[in-house]
Amino acid sequence: MYVIDASVQVSDLYREDVHHEASRHLFKVIEANGWPVVCPEILLPEVAAAIARATDDSDLAQRLARSLRRVPYYRFIAVDEGLADLAAELAARHRIRGCDAIYVAVAHRLRIKLVTWDEQQRERAAGAVEVLTPAEELEALNLGDGV
Repeated sequence: MYVIDASVQVSDLYREDVHHEASRHLFKVIEANGWPVVCPEILLPEVAAAIARATDDSDLAQRLARSLRRVPYYRFIAVDEGLADLAAELAARHRIRGCDAIYVAVAHRLRIKLVTWDEQQRERAAGAVEVLTPAEELEALNLGDGV
């Protein structure tokens, strides 16, 4: 089970992204094994915003974000008061940006890995959760980086 942040999701959806191949490979492994991915609800607007900025196509961005709801192995988690409080605590303690802290809080609460391409999130969240890039997780699974 994983928490996968928007940077990985966007790199999977946007083929021109420098990390596309490794992200795509990790998602294929996750799907093939039936491993769940836990996503905070903020994933959808973060993906939509990033895709719209990268492609200048708001319709495409909205379609791709909405398509994530249909991924059978995704479990979406609402940002309720408890999760928001935990995220605020982790953000303050580890100097993590607001939305990044939501992903960290989900991983912390469920005691599962956080997968991200965001270097700052990776460095700062390491004191709270196990955090890796898709390439590092593929290496840990002895599958290489997928490229």
